[in-house]
Amino acid sequence: MKKRTFIPVLIPVAFVALMLTSCEKDKPITEAIIGNWEVQTEKQTYSQQNVTKFEYTYYYDVQELAFEFTSGGSVINIIDGDVFGMTTYSFSGNNLILELGDEDLIMENVSVDGNTLTWTQSGTDVVGEEFFDVEILYTATKTN
Repeated sequence: MKKRTFIPVLIPVAFVALMLTSCEKDKPITEAIIGNWEVQTEKQTYSQQNVTKFEYTYYYDVQELAFEFTSGGSVINIIDGDVFGMTTYSFSGNNLILELGDEDLIMENVSVDGNTLTWTQSGTDVVGEEFFDVEILYTATKTN
């Protein structure tokens, strides 16, 4: 009589299937952003007519600029280790909107990858007598 070997094969297959279904899926940005974030770098790119003219990166000191996002929709702004202010925030797609009363600050293309938070801000600036389009890429690290 022939031995059946399908039962020992089913145990590892069932185990692998269980492991795959129990993996945590990526959190939505509204959950992933909760916590303390310390800004590390600010890369500014100046361009004219879609041609980069110059760029530089500013490196922040420890606790020079940080944000604490709460699950209740509040954000605490920390500058040089001291609380600078508190406001509310909301999301519109992958844009984070800090509600500052008369004028909202929009953090564009917000993403969280592990313990790294990135976002951009864009606008125009005048250097000397020339106008430039400016894109600023911020990078922050989660501290808790």
